[in-house]
Amino acid sequence: MINKILNFILGIIILFLFYFLSVGILHLVHIQFPPTILGLILLAIALITGIIKEDWVKSAAEWLINNMAMFLLPFIAGLVAYQSMILKNLIPILLVIFLTTTAIIVLTGLFIEYGTAFIRLRHWRKNHHD
Repeated sequence: MINKILNFILGIIILFLFYFLSVGILHLVHIQFPPTILGLILLAIALITGIIKEDWVKSAAEWLINNMAMFLLPFIAGLVAYQSMILKNLIPILLVIFLTTTAIIVLTGLFIEYGTAFIRLRHWRKNHHD
């Protein structure tokens, strides 16, 4: 039980470290980019390269995914509070949502495709290099 709690805390710490690392990088390079997205990219790279083990963040990530609805409550309250402004700008908002969702789907697919190819190549080299 203690190991599960410590593993969960370690996972949360690692996730926060990647977030703060991304905030620091974006502050240094003066680029307007969501630090959460950069943090996820850096975490994915660390997981693919083996710098971070999946087991280290798995329990924290599963907890966050299972409780995602709780984190959407402030967003829903904001929708209610700014309803008139949202309705005035509905077409540009929907256009941005459509374009960014499409870009994310395409980029995620490419990232997964090249990531798995990289892992397969590394595994093949490891087994056939001897």
